[in-house]
Amino acid sequence: MKNKFIIAAILIFTAGISQAQAQLFKKLQQKLEDQVDKRVDGVINGKKGSKSTADGKSGKPMPKLEEVYSFVPGSTVYFADNFASDKAGRMPKKWKTSGGGSIVTVPDVPGKWLALAPRTTYRIDSILAMPGNFTVEFDILTRSTEAKDMGPLIFGFARDNSGRAYMNDAYNDNAIVGTQLHFWNEAVNNASSDTQINTNLDFPLSNFANTTIHISMSIEGQDMRIYLNRVKLLDTRMFKAHTLKYFFLSGPYSYEAEAMAYFGNFVVSKL
Repeated sequence: MKNKFIIAAILIFTAGISQAQAQLFKKLQQKLEDQVDKRVDGVINGKKGSKSTADGKSGKPMPKLEEVYSFVPGSTVYFADNFASDKAGRMPKKWKTSGGGSIVTVPDVPGKWLALAPRTTYRIDSILAMPGNFTVEFDILTRSTEAKDMGPLIFGFARDNSGRAYMNDAYNDNAIVGTQLHFWNEAVNNASSDTQINTNLDFPLSNFANTTIHISMSIEGQDMRIYLNRVKLLDTRMFKAHTLKYFFLSGPYSYEAEAMAYFGNFVVSKL
């Protein structure tokens, strides 16, 4: 009888330990599941610590919009071209290039566009210098699996209108200022060989893989302001006094995975 009691006590004690272990294991399992859920939520919602969100958007914040959007186009059109009269597959009549390029239409996008060849610079095909105070507006259309499939794209002004060289910065081939859109490392560089300005601005360019980017520039004497869509990229002195200015635009150095950039809707207006 005594032996039966001892055996029964041991069984009850063992069952109690097994139940406690099971409860402990269940709590640990739940804790691990909660931690995994939090990490997944962080990725989906773009929490800090994640480079990009689940939909491919950049983890970098958009620079703050101006409280008052101060860009005002000039009142008198000086030069404009939307390529409406140009033939598909040909260079536009009012432009020249250091390499190649052709007019195309893009599915689901109105108008005609100049396809920007890699390592190629485009200029207005005349000796037309920019007026003293003026604005410039144009669109860049991007098509790529990811924005980083495009190399840096640059636009700016040079001291002459020679179309022989590929312009890729603000310092060579008689360039004065240049703005580079670095899609790979999500930054915008503004540089001037006249005033020695050279600044980098973090910008979530990975969000611009398949979209239209509107560029607006205002040049008043020696000062220059640049906007990407409605975000100000630059507002400072970039030119020496009485400097002649000729517009240029350079396609990316290279494309990957069938990426492509297009240019259109160019307007220069006098202030």
